[in-house]
Amino acid sequence: MTTQDIHDQALNWFVRLSDADAPESAWLDFRTWLEADAAHGRAYDLIEQVWVALEDQPTAEVVVTPIAANDSAPLPRGARSGRAWLAPLMATAAAAAAVMVVGLWPEISGEGRFATYSTADAPREVVLSDGSRLSMNRHSDLRVRIGKHDREVEMTGGEVAFDVTHDASRPFTIAADEHEIRVLGTAFNVLSHGGHFAVGVQRGLVAVSGAAMAQPVRLGVGEQMVQDGTTAVVMSSVDPLQTSTWREGVLVYREAELGKVADDLSRYLNKPVNVSESARALRFTGALRIGDEDTMLRQLQDFVPIRATRANDGIRLTARDGG
Repeated sequence: MTTQDIHDQALNWFVRLSDADAPESAWLDFRTWLEADAAHGRAYDLIEQVWVALEDQPTAEVVVTPIAANDSAPLPRGARSGRAWLAPLMATAAAAAAVMVVGLWPEISGEGRFATYSTADAPREVVLSDGSRLSMNRHSDLRVRIGKHDREVEMTGGEVAFDVTHDASRPFTIAADEHEIRVLGTAFNVLSHGGHFAVGVQRGLVAVSGAAMAQPVRLGVGEQMVQDGTTAVVMSSVDPLQTSTWREGVLVYREAELGKVADDLSRYLNKPVNVSESARALRFTGALRIGDEDTMLRQLQDFVPIRATRANDGIRLTARDGG
């Protein structure tokens, strides 16, 4: 396959996914295409960058010649929706603009200032100017900037469920705990707390990279990645509807280490929850109803053979038959 073939395929994908109503199957096929060859991702990135640059240029008058009634030439595929009808124009413009990209690409910064959003002891719903919805869990902090050419979120800690409005001309990126998440049109959950980082996808596709990751990963529907500190990334399957169960007032676990449960409790109770050596081997499968400190600790002690002891420096979980 030639470079031009790959370029044409990338352009076709960009046009197809520019339609806000692109089906889930299209995103899954797109991921398969991206993963087939690293050159595919580079070509798609180039198309995306060129389109952003072209949108920044003054609008030129375009004269469209109607097709005669007896003209059998078909309309471009998808001409009735999205930007698909622009494909021929984009192909020509992209080919010309690609020359500028090599060594001459200008730095483009989006307009708008960062807005800060925080939560304390209660969740919060935020609707951004582009229509994206952010469901912030307790004790979460965000900085958000919606620009003309890009959209940025900086997570300094916490957990957020994102439902991002697709806009191929304005990439949506999230920086959290030395990781970057590039959104390709999706609904997903991000957790960043105490060195624990996790992303679970409910709908669509995201690409995640990080300083401590050997290589970027792409996550589709029902896929989750977890990384603790600089350890290797752990991939797993998850029920798409359970990627952000905290929004329904429950925390769901399946064979979870007690340390993971303690980390969640630390966030919800806003105080350190430590696990003693005697309890570290214990695992928990079940659901905890989110509530006050007494409620959550009582539920955990009902499900797991542990004892919760309060102290000035936090809460300590120990096995009932150990120290």
